[in-house]
Amino acid sequence: MRNLSIVVFILALLNTLESLSIDLYLPAFPSMAQIFQTDIGHIQISISVFFAGFAFGQLLWGPLSDRTGRKPMLYCGLFLFIVGATAIFFTENIYVLWAMRFLQAFGGSAGIVIGRAIVIDLYDRQKSVAIFSQQSQISGIAPIVAPLLGSVFLKFWGWNSSFAFLSIMGLLTLLMVYKYVPETNARMTLSDHSEDEKGLKDHLKAILSNKEFINSTMIGSIAFASLIIYISNAPFLFMKLHGFSSGTFSLIFGFNSLALITAAYITPKLVKRISDTKLLLAATLILLIVCSLHILIAAENLSVALEIMMLYLSLLAIGILFPITSAHALSPFKEGRGTGGRCDGIYAVNGLLSYFQDWRGF
Repeated sequence: MRNLSIVVFILALLNTLESLSIDLYLPAFPSMAQIFQTDIGHIQISISVFFAGFAFGQLLWGPLSDRTGRKPMLYCGLFLFIVGATAIFFTENIYVLWAMRFLQAFGGSAGIVIGRAIVIDLYDRQKSVAIFSQQSQISGIAPIVAPLLGSVFLKFWGWNSSFAFLSIMGLLTLLMVYKYVPETNARMTLSDHSEDEKGLKDHLKAILSNKEFINSTMIGSIAFASLIIYISNAPFLFMKLHGFSSGTFSLIFGFNSLALITAAYITPKLVKRISDTKLLLAATLILLIVCSLHILIAAENLSVALEIMMLYLSLLAIGILFPITSAHALSPFKEGRGTGGRCDGIYAVNGLLSYFQDWRGF
């Protein structure tokens, strides 16, 4: 039991690396624009590029983890994450920044998709929802702490110190995966290291024809797209449009991120009282209503406080949706869970939508 608790913590840490990679350097956007001799819009593109790498990485890591084992692919992914973060530390070229953000995300996505597969390998669906929520409670601390920590790094050591920190975190996580995370792919533990192309196609066909998988992934797509748009445009909205300082922005961003921790805390309790399917429907409706109200508030130029509150409620709904949609999407499959995790993660391609927003300087 103790070892499983350590595994759950490490899987949460893999999720935290993604959050840190996004949120840690947000307060540095104005400074980075000066250093890279460009505008904030081009720095924002580094977030969209990150999500693109994150999405495409999941197309690879899931199937490979089914065929070669979970741990070897975690090693490869974390290595690429470390290389990308380290390269960014040394560059002041915007194109190198974009390329290395893609590489960093491509490698880091291994932890997300394989982490999902490991949880489903170990637990049934109801327990998986609880485990995903526990991971969210741990990784949910990152969006609160990261902007504040990034502001401190920026003040004392410069914008690139955030990426030095990410490199160190990646290395420590790699060592913990090596020491504590077991190989949970049953085929690997049985020394069966081969999966022919037909077998992979059969898994993929079964996954993509499963209605529960499709429905859960579509709902997850909506939630993830909403989150990406918020993260990509938050620095512009609060620091450029509303004129807040990087410190104030960090506090606002941290407050809204509390919604993710709140959601992670209440979701397992709500699942015990009502079915996870009903909770999924309720959270989806809440997200739809709140986003509609947010559009009205923005159109009418109402108070910033109302805008922040709508963002908080949106993130609360998104935080409820994530563990449920992940568990629903992957639990029907006894085999090919890494492939399933890869398909479940394809909705991250929605990050490309914000890419075009950034080019327009939205």
